[in-house]
Amino acid sequence: MRNSYSPLFAMAVALPLLSAASPNKPKSGLPLGQEVSAFRPTHVTGPDAGTNTCPVCKYGNTPAVQVWVTGDNLDNVGKIARTLESSIQKVGPNKLKGFVIFVKPKDVGIKTISIELRQLATTNGLSNVGLLYVDGPTDTPVRAYRINTAGDIKNTILVYHQRHVDANYFNFTPDKANLDSLRQSVMKACAH
Repeated sequence: MRNSYSPLFAMAVALPLLSAASPNKPKSGLPLGQEVSAFRPTHVTGPDAGTNTCPVCKYGNTPAVQVWVTGDNLDNVGKIARTLESSIQKVGPNKLKGFVIFVKPKDVGIKTISIELRQLATTNGLSNVGLLYVDGPTDTPVRAYRINTAGDIKNTILVYHQRHVDANYFNFTPDKANLDSLRQSVMKACAH
């Protein structure tokens, strides 16, 4: 498997930040407490593979994690997805959902992104975490979720329960400390 496809998915090297960033710093994703909204991505793998099911509508108030990928390295995405897969296996798929949502570049075809996502799922042993995509940086859900598609923002992670955001990370690098922080945010969402 290639480490990345298209120039959009280049190596991310920034530190994770919470959405409480100052007004002068970049932001991405919904702020804490904001309600997540309905959208219809294309599910390539996971429990809803082959559908355009709205994850927010279908799973309602179930705690969930959305990882929006706007330019990250597939190795980093795989580490984040494996952490989510492990968390879902720990608490059970009825108590936690995980979605990795790729913002498909306009110059990348559906066949190409589908092959890459299936390969990513297989390589990382993902069965509970769904790999999905939306159709480009100007697609309605990208705007609704306030996903920053600037070249320096590689990913945005939203942890939520009862449809309200509990944690927001962006430019998340999956080192041990950051993954531990993500796991804690996920377990806290599941404890509500």
